[in-house]
Amino acid sequence: MISKSFRIAAMIFLASFAVRSAAGAACSNASLSGTYGFLHDSTDSNGAPNSAAVSQLTFDSTTGTFTGETTTSRDGVISTLPLSGTYVVASNCTGTGTPSGASPFSIVVTPSGFLAVHLLAEGFAVKQGSPNCNNAGVNGSFGFEATGVYLVGAPAIGAVDFIGELKFKIKPSGEGEIRGHVASSEDGTYQTFADEPVTGSYTVDKNCTGTAIITPKGLPEMHFSFVVVDCGREMLAVETDADTIVSGTLVKRDEDEDPTSIVSND
Repeated sequence: MISKSFRIAAMIFLASFAVRSAAGAACSNASLSGTYGFLHDSTDSNGAPNSAAVSQLTFDSTTGTFTGETTTSRDGVISTLPLSGTYVVASNCTGTGTPSGASPFSIVVTPSGFLAVHLLAEGFAVKQGSPNCNNAGVNGSFGFEATGVYLVGAPAIGAVDFIGELKFKIKPSGEGEIRGHVASSEDGTYQTFADEPVTGSYTVDKNCTGTAIITPKGLPEMHFSFVVVDCGREMLAVETDADTIVSGTLVKRDEDEDPTSIVSND
C-alpha cells in the first residue's frame, strides 16, 4: 500500500508547487468554480485507515457556497449523503472550505482542481470538465489503482492494493462491459496479472457519477461508485462493499478510440 506519510508528503510538495505557480496570478473564489470530483480519506490517531470517500461537489463562486453528494465507507459501513457548505479562496490560492455542521478544511487551488487537508484526513479534487456522461462517453483502456484495508467480514483481512488495466466497452445492447487484468496484494499475499483476469460491467449517469462491478477470476465481485472527471479521462472511485475501506483512480491510457469501434462481439 502507498503509505499515508508518502501521500501527505506528495500533497505538501504539490501544494507548494501550486502556490509558486500561481504567484504571478491572483486567485479568488472564481478560481474554484464548477463541478469537481473529490477523492478523500482519513485515518485514526494510530494511522490506520478508517474512511474512504468520493464526492461530487459544485462550487458557486458568486455565493461562496458548494453543494454535492458523497459516498463514504467509514469503518466499513457504506453511506451516501448530501453535502453543502461555504468556501473562501485567498489571492495566494490557499483557502478554507467549511462543510455544514462539520469542521473547516484547508485547501490549495491547483490548475486541475484542489488539494485538501484536515485533521487526520486528506484528499484531492479534479475538475469535471465537459465529458460525455453516458456509457459510450466512458470507453477505452484505463489504468486502475486502489489501496486500503479489508476489515473482518470481507473476503480477506488487512491491507490491500490493486493495480490493473481495464477496458471499458459498449455492448450492442448499450450496456457497459469491463474486461482486463488486475494484480493485487492482500495482507501480504501477492497475485500477478496472469492470475487475476477480470470481467465486469459499468453504468455512467448523465450527472457524471457511475457504478462499476469487477470480478477477478475465482474471487467475489467488487463494487465501486465513481465520479467522472477531466473530460472523461479519469475516474475517482471508492469501493462500496461492506467491511472495506478502499479508494482509487482510473486514468485513461488511450485517447483516440472511437466508441463506435469498440462494441463487444459477445
